[in-house]
Amino acid sequence: MNTPPLKMFVTLFIWLSIYECCSIYDTHAIILARGGSKGIRNKNLLPFNGTTLLGHIIQIVKETKKFSAIWISTDSENIEGEAIKHGALVYKRMPYFAQDSSTSVEAIKEFLYKNKFVKKFALFQCTSVFLKPSYIKEAVKKFRIHPCVFAVKRSHKLRWKELNHQMLTPLNFNPKRRPRRQDWKGELEETGMFYFSNRNLIYQNLLQNDWCAVVEIETRDSIEIDSLIDYQIAQCIMKN
Repeated sequence: MNTPPLKMFVTLFIWLSIYECCSIYDTHAIILARGGSKGIRNKNLLPFNGTTLLGHIIQIVKETKKFSAIWISTDSENIEGEAIKHGALVYKRMPYFAQDSSTSVEAIKEFLYKNKFVKKFALFQCTSVFLKPSYIKEAVKKFRIHPCVFAVKRSHKLRWKELNHQMLTPLNFNPKRRPRRQDWKGELEETGMFYFSNRNLIYQNLLQNDWCAVVEIETRDSIEIDSLIDYQIAQCIMKN
């Protein structure tokens, strides 16, 4: 006996709704914001767009309404206060995982070890100030069918590798047939803006694997604040 089309549609709609609820909205947003910074002192609390770098990113992530919670992993009381002010949850990072040599993977792994209910996460950087809700929504959509998603920009730079003090070798082109920009798709370059991933990958010391999807962002949005010059440029762009 065939199921009536309307009943099939309703059943499919219900299952899709359950899938979306269970697979997307159980994703937790995580922002790593330690207190120490060699490049710029108290970088995460710098004024930006009427708030701070941290507050700015929290507001953008919150605007999408796509996450179970927004967590700030920090070792700083000042950053903790700023996070709470903007409605984020705070995870007190252990000093060992808040050093200059600490990696993002190590910090995420520590967070997941203490919060075993978090299976999937989206890592955002305070320094990627031109993050847009549209980029996040695209990543969320792709995260439904991919184990990991990250932000990239397209680059058409011709790269060389230095073999020794006397020799160079081209990495991504043939000097005898130099590609014209319009004839070459270019390469995808990580921006560090965000990484959607899961517990299984992190426990392999990975954020990505071969089955990842990417969100291509505009080059002008890929600025990352690592120096005072970057900060000043970002402020000028935001004002204009």
